[in-house]
Amino acid sequence: MTRNGLTGACSKRQVLRAMDPSEGKMGPPSTSNRLPGGFVRFVSVILALASLAPCLPRFALPAGAIAEFETGLLSGDLRGSIELTAPIRFVASTPTEAPSALLSLKSDLKIGSSASFYGEIRGGYDGRAQSPANQGLLLRWDEAYPSKDRYLEIPEAHLDLYLPDLDLRAGIQKFAWGTLDQLNPTDNLSPMDLRSLFAAEASERKIGVPALRALYGSVSETVQIELVWMPILVPYRFPDPSDRWYPPLLQAPQEVVVAVPEFPLPVPLTIRQTNREPNLPARTFRHSEVGVRVARTLGNVDLGVSYFNGYDRRPVVRANGVVVADFVFLPPQADFTYWLDVRPDFHRMQVFGMDMAAGFGNFTIRAEAAYLKNRYMNISLKALDELVDQFRFPPLSEFTVGTIPDGVEVSFPYSPRISFSKNVLAAGGGADYQWGDHLLTFQVVAEKILNDHGEDLIYKELELYLLLATHSRFLQDTLQVETGLLHNPSEALWLLSGEATYALTDKLSAGSRLLLLEGKKRSPFGQYRSNDQIEFFVRYSF
Repeated sequence: MTRNGLTGACSKRQVLRAMDPSEGKMGPPSTSNRLPGGFVRFVSVILALASLAPCLPRFALPAGAIAEFETGLLSGDLRGSIELTAPIRFVASTPTEAPSALLSLKSDLKIGSSASFYGEIRGGYDGRAQSPANQGLLLRWDEAYPSKDRYLEIPEAHLDLYLPDLDLRAGIQKFAWGTLDQLNPTDNLSPMDLRSLFAAEASERKIGVPALRALYGSVSETVQIELVWMPILVPYRFPDPSDRWYPPLLQAPQEVVVAVPEFPLPVPLTIRQTNREPNLPARTFRHSEVGVRVARTLGNVDLGVSYFNGYDRRPVVRANGVVVADFVFLPPQADFTYWLDVRPDFHRMQVFGMDMAAGFGNFTIRAEAAYLKNRYMNISLKALDELVDQFRFPPLSEFTVGTIPDGVEVSFPYSPRISFSKNVLAAGGGADYQWGDHLLTFQVVAEKILNDHGEDLIYKELELYLLLATHSRFLQDTLQVETGLLHNPSEALWLLSGEATYALTDKLSAGSRLLLLEGKKRSPFGQYRSNDQIEFFVRYSF
């Protein structure tokens, strides 16, 4: 039946079931992980919209901007979107995550034929933050732990100037170098927002940084030279220790037993960990970063070589602390506490890279490789008990002695080495195959530590990742389905992700994202093995 743009038909009972999820059911299942009523209603609305999707009219609503204008040399538009997300965890013992809301506004401005401006501003409520400090609304460039559940940020805002054979861009920018998907050895310019490691697209997880970019292209347009200068270091963003996506490997155990040669018996040591903001390098020219990439097209083959000299974007932390021993005389008692401060640590590195992409009919071949010099890597803080077994008392000059009721207190600094400089060779390749409305991607990426000395690092001497992904469109492009499978043999890692989005109208869409993880606990991805979840979302574009 077709009437006024309405396709499909639904019975009254089907509509009632959609509006009332309890319709036709015997009763709610018994569960020990009961969810808040508001949360359940939120998910019920999403499921209702999904089940009613075949009944909804495919209105020919324009997907244009809120406002469009043109005056003299200036023209542009303003558009935006609102997205609501609600995750459901599969393991009740993991930290909870409340629903989130995001408002995004974007604008494109054209200034004659030789300049343009692009800007985006975001704000909303972040349900990932469990114990937010909420010190200010704006996400700043000098904090690694935002700790906000209400926020405002400017992901991108840049002015472009177009000259003959030369494009200049100044402002807040994101960069994407290389040709591979997700795991890119040569893509090292943009820091990442790690507060939700798997829930968003890689481009959405990137943090915009202030930068100057010059792109030179020859008259034949077969050679391009890209030069990027970033005057200040912008750190990655980390979740708070109580949040769902804080790395368990960077959380020290609460107590360890230390065998100290000066004591006849093992000593129980209580650990009190505090996460601090990083000590960022001074904002001087000496600490700025630079990258250059040269690309050339030969027939149907795109080739590129690149160089980056700047700070590593991969998270690394350092440990500083003080051991405090309290000795009580009556009754005789001794307590040992290690006050551990953990800070993000940033080191300069150099990256020499190359990449290529070539098209052959429905196939696209991609490859890239990089040599990373002076990349620091952490050991797991879960292995702190093994580190303190190597503990030795410092010189007496570093001891501090004080008094406490009925006893004395002795303290001294102890800062174990938990990160090591490594040189890494990373390389990968893959192929895409386009078959109608379906895109199939296969990739292999390997990372080899060239100067491994047997440290118990989070990353193994050789890491191998195999990626299989699909992107399909159905029902005249109204339904899009993406799936991904990531495997690492050394970590026993299996990561399965999926996303389905259905366009209810040209402006309204709804869908869900699934994440399933399995792997070794002391591995980069396997540490999140308990964070299996499904997330529902509704997005309205205007």
